[in-house]
Amino acid sequence: MRKRYLLLLVTAFFGVAFLAVDRYTRDITGQTTEQVVREPDYYGEVLFSRRYEKDGSLADTFYAAKSEHFPEGDLTVFSEPRLLVSSKDDWVLTADEGVMRGNEQALKLSGNILIRPLDSSDPMRLETSRLTYHIDDKIAETDELVTMTGENSRMTGTGMMFDATRQRLELKTGVRTTYEPVQ
Repeated sequence: MRKRYLLLLVTAFFGVAFLAVDRYTRDITGQTTEQVVREPDYYGEVLFSRRYEKDGSLADTFYAAKSEHFPEGDLTVFSEPRLLVSSKDDWVLTADEGVMRGNEQALKLSGNILIRPLDSSDPMRLETSRLTYHIDDKIAETDELVTMTGENSRMTGTGMMFDATRQRLELKTGVRTTYEPVQ
């Protein structure tokens, strides 16, 4: 019977010793990279940027309420981005958030995305939840559900490609259209 208690005490002693060594080595090494708080290295408020074509004409105008750059992954996060795309007809893209990585020319938008003509008399609206806008090509694409509404119509589909330069919209799959004629 005493041998069992002795074995139990030796096991408990080694367990406590291992916990003490683990705690001590954690204090020496500090925080791991997973525990480090990721903070922006720079940020800005009320961002405004214009980009021009090679011929000098305005390509697009970008606004954001706030921007933060994170060196980890070279990411810039934009709050409330708004992009005015200049082409034959001007288009406005708005979202809750936008992310751009490094020098990639792709802006990834998320949350309450709305694409509409700048002309407020045109009732056309495109809505989705996530979208990638390729800046140099002026092409927006998504694989998410897209809803397009017009004056008397509503169209839904999964996936979309919108070319602002050619004024072309392509819905990929599951397209359904509802049209209500004016009475």
